[in-house]
Amino acid sequence: MNTYQTYSKGPKAGQPKTLTDRVVRFLVEGLKRQEHPSKNKYRKFTGSIPISFYWIGKAGAVRAGKNPTNSVSLTSQVHANMRQWERKQRWERTFEK
Repeated sequence: MNTYQTYSKGPKAGQPKTLTDRVVRFLVEGLKRQEHPSKNKYRKFTGSIPISFYWIGKAGAVRAGKNPTNSVSLTSQVHANMRQWERKQRWERTFEK
């Protein structure tokens, strides 16, 4: 399953195109969460406890809970952690070469 789209030619080859794609990449690669099929407009990922899920909406909005209706917004916390993780990834790539 292609979880996010990347640039083939553009600002930075291999980088996610949108904020939503960046969040999905962070959940999949950074937090090791799996995407589950969802019948609504949100993308569904495994949560930190067995009965909860991360719900990814438009423009990178992140919610956590059993379902999108009864969930809590975690957008600012996840985006802050995502930026820190991306900085760490860039730092590690500079020393790989």
